Amino acid sequence: MQSIEDLLGAGGLFAEKITSFKPRVQQIEMAEQIAAVIEDQTVLIAEAGTGTGKTFAYLLPALVSGKKIIVSTGTKTLQDQLFIKDIPLLLDILSIKPKVRLLKGRNNYLCLDRYHKSALMPVSRYPENKPLFKHLKNWIHQTKSGETAELTDFIENRMMLFNITSTPENCLGSDCDHYNDCFVYKARKKALDADLLVINHHLLFADMAIKQGGFGELLPKSDVIVLDESHQIPEIASRFFSHLFSSRQCTEILNDLLAEAGEVDAAFATISEPHEQLKRALRDTLLSMSQMPERESTKRLFQTPIIIGVFDLLLHQMGLLTEALEPLVVQSTGLQNCYLRLVAMGDLLQDMMQQGEHNFIYWFEARDKYFALHKSPLEIADPLREFRAAFETSWVLTSATLTVDNSFAHFQKQTGFDEAETLLLDSPFEYQKQALMLLPKTLPEPNDFEFNPAMFAYVLPLVEKAKGGVFFLFTSHRSLQMAAYYFKDKIDKPLFVQGQGDRNQMLEDFRQAGNGLLLGAASFWEGVDVSGTSLSCVIIDKLPFAHPSEPVLKAKIEHINKNGGKAFFDLQIPKAIIALKQGAGRLIRGEKDRGVLVICDRRLTSKGYGSTFLKSLPDMKVTHEKQEAIDFLVDI
Repeated sequence: MQSIEDLLGAGGLFAEKITSFKPRVQQIEMAEQIAAVIEDQTVLIAEAGTGTGKTFAYLLPALVSGKKIIVSTGTKTLQDQLFIKDIPLLLDILSIKPKVRLLKGRNNYLCLDRYHKSALMPVSRYPENKPLFKHLKNWIHQTKSGETAELTDFIENRMMLFNITSTPENCLGSDCDHYNDCFVYKARKKALDADLLVINHHLLFADMAIKQGGFGELLPKSDVIVLDESHQIPEIASRFFSHLFSSRQCTEILNDLLAEAGEVDAAFATISEPHEQLKRALRDTLLSMSQMPERESTKRLFQTPIIIGVFDLLLHQMGLLTEALEPLVVQSTGLQNCYLRLVAMGDLLQDMMQQGEHNFIYWFEARDKYFALHKSPLEIADPLREFRAAFETSWVLTSATLTVDNSFAHFQKQTGFDEAETLLLDSPFEYQKQALMLLPKTLPEPNDFEFNPAMFAYVLPLVEKAKGGVFFLFTSHRSLQMAAYYFKDKIDKPLFVQGQGDRNQMLEDFRQAGNGLLLGAASFWEGVDVSGTSLSCVIIDKLPFAHPSEPVLKAKIEHINKNGGKAFFDLQIPKAIIALKQGAGRLIRGEKDRGVLVICDRRLTSKGYGSTFLKSLPDMKVTHEKQEAIDFLVDI
């Protein structure tokens, strides 16, 4: 076996096979350490700065080890990039042919059972859905994967996917009439013999939540688990260790019951009355919840008499429908599945109303035609430790943004990966030459009413003078909309506003324009790659502190403070630093890129904690003079 140096070093195999390849000390060091971790079956947490080449750094030692590997990525887009582009390139260079498989969550595959039942329901005859169902008749016999991504051109309303895909709750498993042709189980069966399986965090943690004891039959046993984009793990894991009761679930069970009862003699007559009563109770609950705040703790919610009344009635009607359904379960697997779901939903709703578990946060969302009750864990470290204890596996966790002030302590405490080796690698890019950071000192405080107008006027000359494109990243959609209104008539450049069209198409148009202004919020702070002169300036309006009134964050703040900690420093600042690093990371994506980073929040220089933010960012020259930044942009 060739050494990592022989593969990635100067004069090595990669330099020989790829014309544009340049050896990077950081990449070699990361790959060598991962190789050692795989051999010793230990855990490594690695932050690799932009440009390190971390994808090759973890794939290469994993592949040449000859061991069973699972690679989990942050998004389905990255998952596809690995499977379609990066892995085939590596295999070609190494001249090896392991079995590589791609597996996505079940909601990405058509469910044949639910499709056939929906085809008999009124939903298939709605004008907007007719083209889809017409196309599906032939498609189900032609598709190899059964992935709903192939149906994008025929789906007008994304909600339609709920009718033709399955969930763990409504899947009939091996009792399904279509089990042998099931796209989900075909994909899973194929995945079980993989040498290298590519998944995403949502699938990994959904499986953790369902089977705490292990992967079960969903994912194969592996020797190495690589978690790329690991900075997303705390949020995604928390979501999947949470419990949810929603109006959508109620509507789905009501619809599924109608479809299943229609296939069993006299079943509909038996359940029709309690079915209608539950439907009315849900309508009343939706109406009452529409008057509530958008997001809040359920503590006050279940002290409100009218809310207690509608949920008591909803629970009561669920119980009556469950009783009516019980004698019918022997007649149909589908009705049995609906019965079990109703029982579980009733138990969960009762728990949500009592709010009895102290290690969880109970909160709700309420919109015009939707509500959801959530039960989220205060901490995820213990469930993650439990999960990991079941496996004799090497773990590699990597991202460009894991540390706070060069320390992994916050990430390790959050995730329970306490006893792990850590590796911090700087970017190979020369930030001192390639980038300049502008920190305005003359703008108002971020909470000042005059902040937005003053900020827009301040950055206008920078936007105008920038030869390349400009990303303007916002911490709120309200500020983004104000900026869209302001810049609409102020600049001659193409203006791209998040929410006005398809995100991927907008990015492509922005790249092609070469000198556009893109206004983006949360989803543009990470996972967006625009290299070269198409992006020469990134402007960030404020430090990305999560709003302290957000119910989960609020509960965690109270919990930390009550237990002797200081939530602002232990939780809020670290979270904001990771987010800021992601946003700032959009600027320099290649060794020839040059650009200006503007952070308009004066707290970076006026508050004591500002230095912690600055020390966590790449080491670039800092100026407070706007003209210096304009000169830098003009020279690009």
